[in-house]
Amino acid sequence: MSSTRHFTQKHIAASLTLAFLSLLHQNATVMSFEVPFPPSPAEIRASTVLSKNSLLATSAATLPPNLPLPVTQSVQLNSGTKAEVIYCLPPKQALPTNFLSSFFGGNEQKSTQSNKPVLAFLHGSFHASWCWSEYYMPFFAGLGYPCVALSLQGTGGTPAIPEGVKKVKIASHVADLDSFLRGLSTPSKYDLGLNLGDNPQIVLIGHSFGGLTIMKWLEQYYSESTDRMDINLAGVGLLCSVPPSGNGPMTLRYLFRSLSDSWKITVGFAMKKAIVDKALCRELFFGGDSPESGISDEDLERYQAYFDRDTAATIDLGDLAGKLPSKLVDRETGNALFLRNLQQLPLKPYVLGASDDFIVDKEGVSETGRYMGLDEQDIDIVDSPHDVMLGKKWRNGANAILQWIQGI
Repeated sequence: MSSTRHFTQKHIAASLTLAFLSLLHQNATVMSFEVPFPPSPAEIRASTVLSKNSLLATSAATLPPNLPLPVTQSVQLNSGTKAEVIYCLPPKQALPTNFLSSFFGGNEQKSTQSNKPVLAFLHGSFHASWCWSEYYMPFFAGLGYPCVALSLQGTGGTPAIPEGVKKVKIASHVADLDSFLRGLSTPSKYDLGLNLGDNPQIVLIGHSFGGLTIMKWLEQYYSESTDRMDINLAGVGLLCSVPPSGNGPMTLRYLFRSLSDSWKITVGFAMKKAIVDKALCRELFFGGDSPESGISDEDLERYQAYFDRDTAATIDLGDLAGKLPSKLVDRETGNALFLRNLQQLPLKPYVLGASDDFIVDKEGVSETGRYMGLDEQDIDIVDSPHDVMLGKKWRNGANAILQWIQGI
């Protein structure tokens, strides 16, 4: 009887595995490898540029006084993409001239250059630059750090190219990220006009799939033979990042640990049920329904509306599979081949994981740490769900990042 039961369980697991992998192949996504087509610019501004009263009401006493406001703007990248960016400047910095002129018609104003590095944020899938504007950008800008976030091609207010395309190649994201960073590095013919000062230091921070995009950018532009002095990069941080091997090995680990959990990830991402199922969305992104770690029903509905907008197209996983960062590593150490150049930056590479992350497991975080040349004890694990920048525990990740960037 026991042998028969064991035989049956093995065949059930094998069948579920095949069905699971088939579903992933058909949907070409597992772990939020989704990118959207944008609504109108007016809808973007209405949904992402919050009023000061609204921000203060949602964050209570957790944000600094004299809260700086995030601003949404469309910029032309040298890569050819017309991209949405959201930026938030410290209180003493003037807003970009074109922004002020459009509202006041006044004379040109010069910005006050911050003596702190610019924090450049890159979102994961199911998200766009809006996810940084809720808490992180006002928090860090209030402490003197200019903040700016890019919406990747096909997300938020950044249209996918060509129009109507259903898949976006990783090379397109890398090209846009490079143009974005060069546009922040003034004086430059690619200047985005955000008045961040002359050649400011830039700390690049990516979350989830944004972390893998950063790895590919580093692989291309921080190799041994490449000079990137035109970007004053000060450091790179990866938060709950998709590991260099992608989401495939990680998903299989979940499958053999818990059929229930692997099914939640499958239906949540590949079948996009996280957009309509509130309980599932809470569990995947926000730590479940516990009062101390979750989010309000109002915020959840708003975020699901963003997720719906931001999942209309998918990244080309067939293309990505042959270009994963793990294909170019030191086979003995798991380190990235560009690590020597990266370690010359003012800040040591930074990797952060979340203790309650339903999506990226401990092994995935450790793999990312090795890739970035970190020992296990050098990886930060904070008390947070996957979306470290949102929800009631956002300060845990923010404080950990603050401690890291203060090393400059």
